[in-house]
Amino acid sequence: MRRDQRDRREDHHEHAEVLLEQLTRALGDLPARDQDQRIAVDGLKRGTLVEVETMVPTARAKATKTPPLDFPGQEIVVLRSERNEDRTETAVVFVPDDARAFLQNRISAYGSENLGNQPRPDVDKFEVIETIRDASGRSLLTAAPDEQDERGWWELWLRRPDTQRPDLIANAVVEGVRRAGLDVHPERLTFPDTAIIFAHGTQNEIVGIADRLNGAISEIRPAAGSIEPFLDLGENGLGQQALVEDYSARVDPPADGAPVVCVIDTGVAAAHPLVAPGLTGAWTVNDAWGTDDHAGGGGHGTGMAGLVLHGDLATPMADGRRVQLRHAAESVKFLPPAGFPPNEPARYGIITQSAVAVAEVERPNVPRSFCIATSSDHFNPDGPSSWSGALDQICAGAMPGERLDGVAAKDHPKRLVFVATGNIAGGMKADVEQHHSLEDPSQSWNALSVGGYTAKIGPSVDNPELNPLVGANEKSPFSRGSKLLPADLTPIKPEVLFEAGNMMVDAGGFCAWHPAVSLLTSGKDVAAQPLVPFWATSAATGVAGNFIGRLKAGLPERWPETYRALTVHSAEWPQPIRSKLVGRGRSWRTISKGEKQQIMREVGYGVPDLGRALASASNDVTLLVESEIQPYALGADGRGAVFNEVHFFALPWPRAALEALENAAVTMKVTLSYFIEPNLTGRAATRPDTYRSFGLRFAIKKRTETAADFRRRLSNAPGERAENDGEADYWLLGPQAMQAGSLHCDLWRGPAIDLAAHDQIAIFPVGGWWKSHVGQRRISDRARYTLAISISAPDQDVDLYAEIAAAIEARVAAEIAVGAAPGEG
Repeated sequence: MRRDQRDRREDHHEHAEVLLEQLTRALGDLPARDQDQRIAVDGLKRGTLVEVETMVPTARAKATKTPPLDFPGQEIVVLRSERNEDRTETAVVFVPDDARAFLQNRISAYGSENLGNQPRPDVDKFEVIETIRDASGRSLLTAAPDEQDERGWWELWLRRPDTQRPDLIANAVVEGVRRAGLDVHPERLTFPDTAIIFAHGTQNEIVGIADRLNGAISEIRPAAGSIEPFLDLGENGLGQQALVEDYSARVDPPADGAPVVCVIDTGVAAAHPLVAPGLTGAWTVNDAWGTDDHAGGGGHGTGMAGLVLHGDLATPMADGRRVQLRHAAESVKFLPPAGFPPNEPARYGIITQSAVAVAEVERPNVPRSFCIATSSDHFNPDGPSSWSGALDQICAGAMPGERLDGVAAKDHPKRLVFVATGNIAGGMKADVEQHHSLEDPSQSWNALSVGGYTAKIGPSVDNPELNPLVGANEKSPFSRGSKLLPADLTPIKPEVLFEAGNMMVDAGGFCAWHPAVSLLTSGKDVAAQPLVPFWATSAATGVAGNFIGRLKAGLPERWPETYRALTVHSAEWPQPIRSKLVGRGRSWRTISKGEKQQIMREVGYGVPDLGRALASASNDVTLLVESEIQPYALGADGRGAVFNEVHFFALPWPRAALEALENAAVTMKVTLSYFIEPNLTGRAATRPDTYRSFGLRFAIKKRTETAADFRRRLSNAPGERAENDGEADYWLLGPQAMQAGSLHCDLWRGPAIDLAAHDQIAIFPVGGWWKSHVGQRRISDRARYTLAISISAPDQDVDLYAEIAAAIEARVAAEIAVGAAPGEG
């Protein structure tokens, strides 16, 4: 065997000399430090890509395979390899800057002329290599060159080292891609050795990023587009059945006690192979209706359940991975099938509360959230309705019969509800592109209202003449908003966006849904059509249910107010939307706060990111507070009410690190979440303080204000406390945008040195009917809230997480030292 191997090269020394010359030329000179364009990736050395090609095999050999060129100790790694038509193989190898000499020495040792009786080292690694040449990001492409260089979605296959922080590289690459101005889809796939993210751009833009991320990306592939191939699989759904059978065999059901997302809809096909493993209950508010999915076409409740459990099936059905469900689904039918009288719009609130009660009676004490993708245009959403008020009661634990005398509001059961904003049906392009106001009950203060964005941009296989109506990561054309509603009386809705699909437009300007730009989910006809397209804000609400199920599984035993806060706090606007609000450098767009709020009343706070919601990255850290408060108290006269508690929190900002950044841009995001008890009165539509039981606001200490002055200012001023600070205003919205609603979120974007001095935050009460309606005897009631605060400096080389963790640790140590009695440890 050794003789056969040696015979492949007549002169190993000469072969090694050729390889060394080729390697030196391929590696090139190291760039000067001030001219190095490579992006630093935490957990990865800077390096260079080279391409190696094996020798042509003999007539009897099947192929010459890429040799094992990985040297883990030096972090030299083969990123990808492929077979060529002449039966050679080509591989891309990453060589760290500090491993160049190591690799050259190994090749020199392989070609040594004075081995004595020692075997020739590394014959298995270098003998079959014919050529070493320079490589680039384009070498990682699996697609042919795109001459038109059109924008599209790309899969970036990233290394995932087996370390205690396996997603370190992936998180850093995502940040690098975003810094380059390209969008990254919030979802990703993870495997033991690889993470796959989805980036949107032209082929040249993606290759340009890969050139600057040497060693992090192992492969670049065009991402799958239309779901049409899944829907066109022969007669009677036989092809779909095979796909469903393959996928369902890879699905492991959730564990007992897993969090549950309850879909309040048209019922469910409970026996569907993709639904059954994760379905823990199916009920109805009227036994005569049955529990099956009665909606036309492919059903509705079944599609919602499929999205809640799996998300958009287009990706997981094609990737071959094993799927572990970490949350379950339930179904409660609250819409009547054909042959029964339709629900009266005025009774939707009662029926929705009945659906919630059915689930909780059938399976009590379950960590449960709710999804509702039904809306009505019978009521104007510029004020509370009986339906939206019923949702607010559901969230607050204030449904009829639920309030118990002597039990504080904070102790009543709280629930998280997602509700769709309603849809634009389609039509002529000029009409579809107009703003359309959200539908009842999505004006609910406590429920999270879900709008849509889309990453679906086709094209259609069957109808190539059609074009997607909006570009990638734009607001979905199906989605409604609150732009036309009074800003001082109604909350910003929707708060978040999830994938809702796109519309296709024909040459005449007519727009409609199309499977090529829709999501893929489970259909109610298991035998004939088990997979169906799904679109609009119903789809977005189903994906939102999937998000909250995974969030609760990864972060159990938090309050519903907290999950709502984290969902919004983790959201970011994708680039086409972000550019409408964020200018260059540290500045917001030079438009008024009112105009910014108008934009946000269409797109909310953006697209939630599960990774950010679960954990903060090293340069993006989130502080979380769950607390109780008594907003009001009896006055000195014993008859009226006064404002009571104000909560102050010191913010452990790394002052020295922020001051060192001077005028570099940093962002602080503040999210305050609580649930109000609604009061439906004739004045509720024009008096937010009449509708809410209590209200809360936040304020940040001024840059030039002492801690004592800050406490004095917040403790003395009653009700709404205006800033009037005379300092530069770096808030996106400002306090005037927080008149209505029970979730308040704002972003501060400015110089790091200024943020360093904003080191305290206060939570204070504003008016509500607990205070003004003395006869209700709720003046001294207690409530609870969640506060999330984060700072980020994505363009700066500073580890804020480590800085803040060290500051907190030092503060705790100091408090222990001060509190300890002499002689105690």
